[in-house]
Amino acid sequence: MLIHSLLTTNADLDNTISSYGLFEEFNQNTTYLRDYIQLAQATSSSPVNYISILDSEKQYVISSDGLSEFPLQRRESICQFTIKNNEPTIINNLKGHKDTANLEVSQGNFTYYAGFPLINNEGLAIGALCVMDVKPDSLDLSQIKSLELISNIIVQLLDARRQLIRLIKEINKNFKPAACSDLYCLSGELAHLQNEVINTKNELATQKDKLRISNNDLTQFAHRIAHDIKAPLRSIKIFSQMIQRGKAQETTQGHTNYFEYINSSITEVDRMVDNILQIADLKGDVHPEKVSISNLIDNIEILLFDDLQSRAVKLIKPAIDVQVFGYKALLKQLFQNIISNGIKYSDKNKDAFVKVTFELLEKDVLVKIMDNGIGISMEDMKTVLLPFKRASNHSPVEGHGIGLDTCKVIVDDMGKQLALESELGSGTTVSFEIPLG
Repeated sequence: MLIHSLLTTNADLDNTISSYGLFEEFNQNTTYLRDYIQLAQATSSSPVNYISILDSEKQYVISSDGLSEFPLQRRESICQFTIKNNEPTIINNLKGHKDTANLEVSQGNFTYYAGFPLINNEGLAIGALCVMDVKPDSLDLSQIKSLELISNIIVQLLDARRQLIRLIKEINKNFKPAACSDLYCLSGELAHLQNEVINTKNELATQKDKLRISNNDLTQFAHRIAHDIKAPLRSIKIFSQMIQRGKAQETTQGHTNYFEYINSSITEVDRMVDNILQIADLKGDVHPEKVSISNLIDNIEILLFDDLQSRAVKLIKPAIDVQVFGYKALLKQLFQNIISNGIKYSDKNKDAFVKVTFELLEKDVLVKIMDNGIGISMEDMKTVLLPFKRASNHSPVEGHGIGLDTCKVIVDDMGKQLALESELGSGTTVSFEIPLG
Protein backbone atom coordinates (compact mmCIF):
# COMPACT_ATOMS: atom_id res chain seq x y z
CA MET A 1 0.00 0.00 0.00
CA LEU A 2 1.36 3.42 -0.97
CA ILE A 3 1.54 6.01 1.80
CA HIS A 4 1.14 9.47 0.25
CA SER A 5 0.99 11.52 3.47
CA LEU A 6 3.79 14.08 3.67
CA LEU A 7 6.08 13.42 6.62
CA THR A 8 7.85 16.73 6.24
CA THR A 9 8.01 19.86 4.12
CA ASN A 10 10.43 20.08 1.21
CA ALA A 11 12.65 22.52 3.13
CA ASP A 12 12.75 20.20 6.16
CA LEU A 13 13.59 17.23 3.96
CA ASP A 14 16.43 19.10 2.22
CA ASN A 15 17.84 20.28 5.58
CA THR A 16 17.67 16.73 6.91
CA ILE A 17 19.51 15.30 3.88
CA SER A 18 22.11 18.07 4.13
CA SER A 19 22.67 17.36 7.83
CA TYR A 20 24.18 13.96 6.99
CA GLY A 21 27.14 15.61 5.24
CA LEU A 22 27.06 12.94 2.52
CA PHE A 23 27.95 15.16 -0.39
CA GLU A 24 30.95 16.60 1.42
CA GLU A 25 31.92 13.08 2.42
CA PHE A 26 31.92 11.72 -1.10
CA ASN A 27 33.97 14.62 -2.37
CA GLN A 28 36.69 13.46 0.02
CA ASN A 29 36.14 9.70 0.14
CA THR A 30 34.63 7.96 -2.90
CA THR A 31 34.85 4.55 -1.18
CA TYR A 32 32.48 5.51 1.65
CA LEU A 33 29.78 2.78 2.03
CA ARG A 34 31.35 0.77 -0.82
CA ASP A 35 31.69 -2.33 1.39
CA TYR A 36 27.95 -2.37 2.11
CA ILE A 37 27.03 -1.93 -1.55
CA GLN A 38 29.33 -4.80 -2.47
CA LEU A 39 27.80 -6.88 0.32
CA ALA A 40 24.33 -6.16 -1.11
CA GLN A 41 25.56 -7.17 -4.56
CA ALA A 42 26.97 -10.44 -3.24
CA THR A 43 23.72 -11.11 -1.38
CA SER A 44 21.39 -10.37 -4.28
CA SER A 45 23.57 -11.71 -7.16
CA SER A 46 21.99 -8.89 -9.20
CA PRO A 47 23.99 -6.73 -11.62
CA VAL A 48 22.86 -3.35 -10.20
CA ASN A 49 22.98 -2.49 -6.50
CA TYR A 50 23.10 1.06 -5.22
CA ILE A 51 22.07 3.43 -2.48
CA SER A 52 19.62 6.14 -3.46
CA ILE A 53 19.35 9.40 -1.49
CA LEU A 54 16.36 11.60 -2.36
CA ASP A 55 15.88 15.23 -1.45
CA SER A 56 12.83 17.23 -2.53
CA GLU A 57 13.95 17.50 -6.18
CA LYS A 58 16.71 15.04 -7.00
CA GLN A 59 17.99 11.54 -6.53
CA TYR A 60 21.67 10.99 -5.76
CA VAL A 61 22.98 7.54 -6.58
CA ILE A 62 25.79 6.02 -4.51
CA SER A 63 27.29 2.97 -6.19
CA SER A 64 30.52 1.06 -5.72
CA ASP A 65 32.08 3.74 -7.94
CA GLY A 66 31.08 6.53 -5.56
CA LEU A 67 28.51 9.31 -5.70
CA SER A 68 26.96 9.99 -9.09
CA GLU A 69 27.96 13.42 -10.37
CA PHE A 70 24.73 13.78 -12.35
CA PRO A 71 21.74 13.21 -10.08
CA LEU A 72 18.41 12.24 -11.57
CA GLN A 73 15.28 14.25 -11.09
CA ARG A 74 13.25 12.80 -8.23
CA ARG A 75 10.25 12.30 -10.50
CA GLU A 76 12.34 9.94 -12.70
CA SER A 77 13.45 7.82 -9.73
CA ILE A 78 12.06 4.36 -9.10
CA CYS A 79 13.14 4.70 -5.50
CA GLN A 80 10.59 7.46 -4.91
CA PHE A 81 7.99 4.72 -4.57
CA THR A 82 10.02 2.96 -1.87
CA ILE A 83 10.15 6.29 -0.02
CA LYS A 84 6.40 6.73 -0.36
CA ASN A 85 5.73 3.15 0.80
CA ASN A 86 8.13 3.55 3.75
CA GLU A 87 8.62 -0.23 3.55
CA PRO A 88 10.35 -2.72 1.23
CA THR A 89 8.94 -2.34 -2.27
CA ILE A 90 9.26 -5.03 -4.96
CA ILE A 91 8.22 -4.49 -8.59
CA ASN A 92 8.48 -7.62 -10.75
CA ASN A 93 7.61 -5.90 -14.04
CA LEU A 94 8.78 -2.33 -14.40
CA LYS A 95 7.32 -2.00 -17.89
CA GLY A 96 3.91 -3.21 -16.87
CA HIS A 97 3.65 -1.38 -13.52
CA LYS A 98 1.22 1.53 -13.47
CA ASP A 99 3.61 3.84 -11.61
CA THR A 100 6.90 2.92 -13.32
CA ALA A 101 5.95 2.10 -16.92
CA ASN A 102 6.42 5.71 -18.06
CA LEU A 103 9.85 6.14 -16.40
CA GLU A 104 12.91 6.32 -18.64
CA VAL A 105 14.65 3.53 -16.74
CA SER A 106 11.79 1.15 -17.55
CA GLN A 107 12.51 1.48 -21.27
CA GLY A 108 15.76 -0.49 -20.87
CA ASN A 109 16.48 -4.12 -20.16
CA PHE A 110 15.70 -4.05 -16.43
CA THR A 111 12.56 -5.82 -15.34
CA TYR A 112 12.93 -6.39 -11.61
CA TYR A 113 13.27 -3.81 -8.84
CA ALA A 114 13.55 -4.22 -5.07
CA GLY A 115 13.94 -1.23 -2.78
CA PHE A 116 14.59 -1.21 0.99
CA PRO A 117 13.94 2.16 2.67
CA LEU A 118 16.62 3.86 4.76
CA ILE A 119 14.39 5.00 7.64
CA ASN A 120 16.31 7.21 10.03
CA ASN A 121 15.84 7.47 13.79
CA GLU A 122 13.20 10.17 13.24
CA GLY A 123 11.07 7.77 11.18
CA LEU A 124 11.83 9.56 7.91
CA ALA A 125 12.90 7.61 4.80
CA ILE A 126 15.87 9.56 3.42
CA GLY A 127 16.65 7.08 0.67
CA ALA A 128 16.72 3.41 -0.22
CA LEU A 129 19.02 0.46 -0.84
CA CYS A 130 18.03 -0.58 -4.36
CA VAL A 131 18.48 -3.75 -6.43
CA MET A 132 17.68 -4.04 -10.15
CA ASP A 133 17.84 -7.09 -12.40
CA VAL A 134 16.92 -8.18 -15.89
CA LYS A 135 15.33 -11.30 -14.45
CA PRO A 136 11.90 -11.30 -12.77
CA ASP A 137 11.52 -12.81 -9.31
CA SER A 138 15.31 -12.60 -8.78
CA LEU A 139 15.29 -12.47 -4.96
CA ASP A 140 14.16 -15.20 -2.58
CA LEU A 141 12.93 -14.60 0.96
CA SER A 142 16.33 -15.07 2.64
CA GLN A 143 17.96 -12.58 0.26
CA ILE A 144 15.22 -10.05 0.95
CA LYS A 145 15.69 -10.44 4.72
CA SER A 146 19.47 -10.05 4.33
CA LEU A 147 19.07 -6.90 2.23
CA GLU A 148 16.69 -5.45 4.82
CA LEU A 149 19.36 -6.06 7.44
CA ILE A 150 22.04 -4.38 5.29
CA SER A 151 19.78 -1.36 4.73
CA ASN A 152 19.27 -1.07 8.52
CA ILE A 153 23.05 -1.14 9.09
CA ILE A 154 23.58 1.54 6.43
CA VAL A 155 21.04 3.91 7.92
CA GLN A 156 22.47 3.33 11.40
CA LEU A 157 25.89 4.35 10.09
CA LEU A 158 24.40 7.42 8.44
CA ASP A 159 22.55 8.38 11.63
CA ALA A 160 25.70 7.91 13.70
CA ARG A 161 27.59 10.18 11.31
CA ARG A 162 24.81 12.76 11.43
CA GLN A 163 24.72 12.72 15.23
CA LEU A 164 28.50 13.18 15.47
CA ILE A 165 28.36 16.09 13.03
CA ARG A 166 25.54 17.66 15.04
CA LEU A 167 27.43 17.32 18.32
CA ILE A 168 30.62 18.74 16.80
CA LYS A 169 28.76 21.72 15.33
CA GLU A 170 27.26 22.49 18.73
CA ILE A 171 30.83 23.10 19.88
CA ASN A 172 32.36 24.36 16.63
CA LYS A 173 29.79 26.00 14.36
CA ASN A 174 32.39 26.40 11.59
CA PHE A 175 33.09 22.66 11.33
CA LYS A 176 32.82 21.23 7.79
CA PRO A 177 31.87 17.54 7.47
CA ALA A 178 34.38 17.19 4.63
CA ALA A 179 37.13 17.67 7.22
CA CYS A 180 36.58 14.07 8.36
CA SER A 181 36.33 11.08 6.05
CA ASP A 182 34.84 8.48 8.39
CA LEU A 183 33.25 7.80 11.77
CA TYR A 184 36.61 7.29 13.43
CA CYS A 185 37.71 10.77 12.39
CA LEU A 186 34.43 12.31 13.53
CA SER A 187 34.62 10.51 16.86
CA GLY A 188 38.17 11.72 17.33
CA GLU A 189 37.21 15.28 16.45
CA LEU A 190 34.30 15.20 18.90
CA ALA A 191 36.51 13.79 21.67
CA HIS A 192 39.09 16.50 20.99
CA LEU A 193 36.48 19.27 21.13
CA GLN A 194 34.90 17.82 24.26
CA ASN A 195 38.31 17.83 25.94
CA GLU A 196 38.73 21.45 24.92
CA VAL A 197 35.33 22.26 26.40
CA ILE A 198 36.23 20.49 29.65
CA ASN A 199 39.57 22.32 29.80
CA THR A 200 37.86 25.63 29.08
CA LYS A 201 35.27 24.89 31.77
CA ASN A 202 38.03 24.10 34.25
CA GLU A 203 39.88 27.28 33.29
CA LEU A 204 36.69 29.29 33.77
CA ALA A 205 36.18 27.68 37.18
CA THR A 206 39.77 28.56 38.09
CA GLN A 207 39.30 32.12 36.86
CA LYS A 208 36.07 32.30 38.87
CA ASP A 209 37.94 31.22 42.00
CA LYS A 210 40.67 33.74 41.30
CA LEU A 211 38.07 36.45 40.76
CA ARG A 212 36.38 35.54 44.04
CA ILE A 213 39.73 35.73 45.86
CA SER A 214 40.58 38.94 44.05
CA ASN A 215 37.23 40.43 45.05
CA ASN A 216 37.85 39.46 48.67
CA ASP A 217 41.30 41.06 48.49
CA LEU A 218 39.78 44.14 46.89
CA THR A 219 37.20 44.39 49.68
CA GLN A 220 39.90 44.18 52.33
CA PHE A 221 42.01 46.64 50.37
CA ALA A 222 39.07 49.09 50.21
CA HIS A 223 38.53 48.79 53.98
CA ARG A 224 42.19 49.54 54.63
CA ILE A 225 42.08 52.53 52.28
CA ALA A 226 38.94 53.85 53.98
CA HIS A 227 40.54 53.47 57.38
CA ASP A 228 43.88 55.07 56.51
CA ILE A 229 42.41 57.93 54.52
CA LYS A 230 40.17 58.95 57.41
CA ALA A 231 43.08 60.22 59.50
CA PRO A 232 44.13 63.15 57.28
CA LEU A 233 40.47 63.89 56.52
CA ARG A 234 39.74 64.14 60.25
CA SER A 235 42.65 66.54 60.61
CA ILE A 236 41.33 68.72 57.79
CA LYS A 237 37.87 68.76 59.37
CA ILE A 238 39.09 69.56 62.88
CA PHE A 239 41.44 72.39 61.91
CA SER A 240 38.86 73.87 59.52
CA GLN A 241 36.24 73.89 62.29
CA MET A 242 38.67 75.50 64.73
CA ILE A 243 39.36 78.32 62.31
CA GLN A 244 35.67 78.79 61.50
CA ARG A 245 34.64 78.90 65.16
CA GLY A 246 37.41 81.32 66.04
CA LYS A 247 39.02 78.88 68.49
CA ALA A 248 42.40 79.32 66.88
CA GLN A 249 44.71 81.98 68.22
CA GLU A 250 43.68 85.40 67.03
CA THR A 251 47.01 85.88 65.32
CA THR A 252 48.10 85.59 61.76
CA GLN A 253 50.75 83.13 62.83
CA GLY A 254 48.17 80.92 64.54
CA HIS A 255 45.98 80.77 61.46
CA THR A 256 49.02 80.14 59.30
CA ASN A 257 49.99 77.10 61.35
CA TYR A 258 46.53 75.59 61.07
CA PHE A 259 46.40 76.24 57.36
CA GLU A 260 49.78 74.47 57.05
CA TYR A 261 48.35 71.47 58.90
CA ILE A 262 45.35 71.43 56.56
CA ASN A 263 47.52 71.71 53.46
CA SER A 264 49.79 68.94 54.74
CA SER A 265 46.77 66.67 55.29
CA ILE A 266 45.40 67.48 51.85
CA THR A 267 48.80 66.60 50.35
CA GLU A 268 48.74 63.28 52.18
CA VAL A 269 45.28 62.43 50.82
CA ASP A 270 46.30 63.48 47.32
CA ARG A 271 49.40 61.27 47.44
CA MET A 272 47.41 58.29 48.71
CA VAL A 273 44.83 58.68 45.93
CA ASP A 274 47.61 58.92 43.32
CA ASN A 275 49.11 55.67 44.62
CA ILE A 276 45.73 53.94 44.59
CA LEU A 277 45.15 55.02 40.98
CA GLN A 278 48.64 53.79 40.14
CA ILE A 279 47.72 50.29 41.28
CA ALA A 280 44.48 50.40 39.28
CA ASP A 281 46.33 51.53 36.15
CA LEU A 282 48.93 48.80 36.51
CA LYS A 283 46.25 46.10 36.72
CA GLY A 284 44.70 47.47 33.52
CA ASP A 285 47.87 47.04 31.43
CA VAL A 286 47.04 44.61 28.61
CA HIS A 287 49.88 44.84 26.12
CA PRO A 288 52.55 42.14 26.56
CA GLU A 289 55.75 42.53 24.55
CA LYS A 290 59.38 41.47 24.37
CA VAL A 291 61.28 43.28 27.13
CA SER A 292 65.00 43.69 27.78
CA ILE A 293 65.39 43.80 31.54
CA SER A 294 68.83 45.43 31.33
CA ASN A 295 67.44 48.25 29.19
CA LEU A 296 64.60 48.60 31.68
CA ILE A 297 67.08 49.02 34.56
CA ASP A 298 69.09 51.56 32.53
CA ASN A 299 65.93 53.64 32.07
CA ILE A 300 65.09 53.36 35.76
CA GLU A 301 68.61 54.51 36.66
CA ILE A 302 68.01 57.70 34.67
CA LEU A 303 64.63 58.26 36.34
CA LEU A 304 66.15 57.81 39.82
CA PHE A 305 69.40 59.67 39.08
CA ASP A 306 68.69 62.54 41.50
CA ASP A 307 67.81 60.15 44.33
CA LEU A 308 70.94 58.07 43.72
CA GLN A 309 73.12 61.19 43.74
CA SER A 310 71.49 62.94 46.70
CA ARG A 311 71.64 59.85 48.90
CA ALA A 312 75.03 58.68 47.57
CA VAL A 313 73.73 55.24 46.63
CA LYS A 314 75.52 53.11 44.01
CA LEU A 315 73.33 51.06 41.66
CA ILE A 316 75.11 47.80 40.72
CA LYS A 317 73.56 46.41 37.54
CA PRO A 318 73.79 42.80 36.24
CA ALA A 319 76.51 41.96 33.75
CA ILE A 320 74.13 40.02 31.48
CA ASP A 321 70.90 40.95 29.72
CA VAL A 322 67.72 38.86 29.93
CA GLN A 323 64.91 39.01 27.36
CA VAL A 324 61.41 38.24 28.64
CA PHE A 325 57.94 38.52 27.13
CA GLY A 326 55.63 40.39 29.43
CA TYR A 327 53.95 43.65 30.41
CA LYS A 328 56.63 46.32 30.12
CA ALA A 329 54.82 48.89 32.25
CA LEU A 330 54.32 46.36 35.06
CA LEU A 331 57.92 45.14 34.95
CA LYS A 332 59.21 48.71 34.97
CA GLN A 333 57.09 49.56 38.01
CA LEU A 334 58.20 46.34 39.73
CA PHE A 335 61.93 47.09 39.38
CA GLN A 336 61.50 50.83 39.98
CA ASN A 337 59.58 50.36 43.24
CA ILE A 338 62.11 47.91 44.68
CA ILE A 339 65.19 49.89 43.59
CA SER A 340 63.57 53.10 44.83
CA ASN A 341 62.93 51.48 48.23
CA GLY A 342 66.57 50.42 48.40
CA ILE A 343 67.63 54.02 47.78
CA LYS A 344 65.01 55.52 50.09
CA TYR A 345 65.88 53.30 53.06
CA SER A 346 69.66 53.36 52.60
CA ASP A 347 71.93 53.61 55.64
CA LYS A 348 73.74 56.96 55.73
CA ASN A 349 76.53 55.43 57.79
CA LYS A 350 77.52 52.96 55.05
CA ASP A 351 78.71 53.01 51.47
CA ALA A 352 75.18 52.43 50.30
CA PHE A 353 74.35 50.29 47.29
CA VAL A 354 71.46 48.57 45.54
CA LYS A 355 72.52 45.47 43.59
CA VAL A 356 70.50 43.64 40.91
CA THR A 357 71.44 40.06 39.91
CA PHE A 358 70.00 37.51 37.46
CA GLU A 359 70.09 33.72 37.61
CA LEU A 360 68.86 31.83 34.54
CA LEU A 361 66.64 28.86 35.38
CA GLU A 362 65.06 26.35 32.96
CA LYS A 363 61.97 28.42 32.16
CA ASP A 364 62.38 31.51 34.33
CA VAL A 365 64.92 34.07 35.42
CA LEU A 366 65.46 34.50 39.17
CA VAL A 367 65.89 38.18 40.01
CA LYS A 368 67.38 39.37 43.29
CA ILE A 369 67.50 43.04 44.27
CA MET A 370 69.52 43.57 47.46
CA ASP A 371 70.59 46.62 49.44
CA ASN A 372 72.62 47.28 52.57
CA GLY A 373 70.13 49.71 54.03
CA ILE A 374 68.42 49.99 57.40
CA GLY A 375 66.52 46.69 56.98
CA ILE A 376 63.21 45.49 58.38
CA SER A 377 62.49 43.86 61.73
CA MET A 378 61.17 40.31 61.97
CA GLU A 379 57.87 41.58 63.39
CA ASP A 380 57.35 44.08 60.56
CA MET A 381 58.15 41.41 57.95
CA LYS A 382 54.72 39.86 58.64
CA THR A 383 52.78 42.89 57.41
CA VAL A 384 55.11 44.94 55.23
CA LEU A 385 53.70 43.45 52.00
CA LEU A 386 50.16 44.60 52.83
CA PRO A 387 48.84 47.87 51.36
CA PHE A 388 49.51 50.93 53.52
CA LYS A 389 51.67 48.89 55.90
CA ARG A 390 55.18 50.12 56.56
CA ALA A 391 58.02 48.97 58.76
CA SER A 392 58.06 50.78 62.11
CA ASN A 393 61.62 52.05 61.52
CA HIS A 394 60.60 53.57 58.16
CA SER A 395 58.39 56.31 59.58
CA PRO A 396 60.95 59.15 59.16
CA VAL A 397 60.98 58.42 55.41
CA GLU A 398 58.18 59.70 53.16
CA GLY A 399 55.83 56.99 51.92
CA HIS A 400 52.61 55.10 52.48
CA GLY A 401 53.70 51.48 52.29
CA ILE A 402 51.96 50.98 48.94
CA GLY A 403 55.10 50.26 46.84
CA LEU A 404 55.82 46.70 47.97
CA ASP A 405 52.14 45.78 47.76
CA THR A 406 52.20 46.92 44.12
CA CYS A 407 55.22 44.70 43.54
CA LYS A 408 53.44 41.75 45.11
CA VAL A 409 50.40 42.32 42.86
CA ILE A 410 52.62 42.36 39.75
CA VAL A 411 54.51 39.20 40.71
CA ASP A 412 51.28 37.41 41.69
CA ASP A 413 49.81 38.22 38.25
CA MET A 414 52.78 36.39 36.68
CA GLY A 415 51.92 33.31 38.71
CA LYS A 416 55.06 33.70 40.85
CA GLN A 417 55.88 34.66 44.42
CA LEU A 418 57.71 37.66 45.81
CA ALA A 419 60.12 36.76 48.64
CA LEU A 420 61.56 39.18 51.19
CA GLU A 421 64.63 38.65 53.37
CA SER A 422 65.75 41.31 55.81
CA GLU A 423 67.19 42.08 59.22
CA LEU A 424 67.40 45.36 61.07
CA GLY A 425 70.62 47.09 60.15
CA SER A 426 71.62 44.42 57.62
CA GLY A 427 69.76 45.44 54.47
CA THR A 428 66.98 43.82 52.49
CA THR A 429 66.82 41.34 49.59
CA VAL A 430 63.74 41.10 47.38
CA SER A 431 63.60 38.11 45.02
CA PHE A 432 61.14 36.90 42.41
CA GLU A 433 61.00 34.94 39.17
CA ILE A 434 59.95 36.15 35.71
CA PRO A 435 58.91 33.65 33.00
CA LEU A 436 61.31 33.68 30.05
CA GLY A 437 58.66 32.72 27.47
